[in-house]
Amino acid sequence: MKLVFSGIMIPVSTIDWYGRSASVIFFNGCNFKCLYCSNNRFIEVSNRLEPLFKGGAVVDIEELEKHIIHAKSFISAVVFSGGEPTTQYDALEHLSKFAKKQGLLVGVETNGYYPERLSELIRQKLLDKIFLDIKAPLDDSHKYSFITGGKEDAAERVLQSLNLKGIALEVRTTVFRSLVSVSEIARFLADKDCTYVLQQGIPENAPDDKIRKEKPLSGEELINLARSISFLKDVRIRTKEKGEERII
Repeated sequence: MKLVFSGIMIPVSTIDWYGRSASVIFFNGCNFKCLYCSNNRFIEVSNRLEPLFKGGAVVDIEELEKHIIHAKSFISAVVFSGGEPTTQYDALEHLSKFAKKQGLLVGVETNGYYPERLSELIRQKLLDKIFLDIKAPLDDSHKYSFITGGKEDAAERVLQSLNLKGIALEVRTTVFRSLVSVSEIARFLADKDCTYVLQQGIPENAPDDKIRKEKPLSGEELINLARSISFLKDVRIRTKEKGEERII
């Protein structure tokens, strides 16, 4: 079995799943073209590309299994990221099964566009946590489409992913000055048992020219945004300077 893979597996990460050490596997390809995507180098699917750390290529999936085994003594979980891992469902399911057989927890960082694929992983008990990226209010299909590069049904499908049952959930929003809608997004989380993380957007990494010219929000500004949604039970911020901090 072949997997279109970015060439990156971070053997041990302590920032992708708070409180756990995890291996992180990045998939090529994404069905969105977000204005501010910091992982935009992973979007183009090809046999050769230049990802964040080293040249990537199509690799045998068995090579990734070997990396997971080598890291097993130092980790308790595997996190699949990208790009968008659910766009390569067969490979995602295969690696999830492999990780579970090794006694590891499995998490997926996802844009939520394929709720039916996430639901199937949950049904098979192959998924322990979803890290769901919500980019705009889920009742604003126009703004969601604008941010994601024209996906008219994105907000509707992400809402379906948000409402999946029987799975631990962390919701993340990457915040930029021109796209702040934290309070409107938070309304959809009021009845959810989830963590909400406000991530400091890094304008210099954005594909969009206007966003690249923005000044990133400071840690203090993110703290104030987090405190403005105190009706939620668990709100955190994540910055370059201090990592993850729980505010509420």
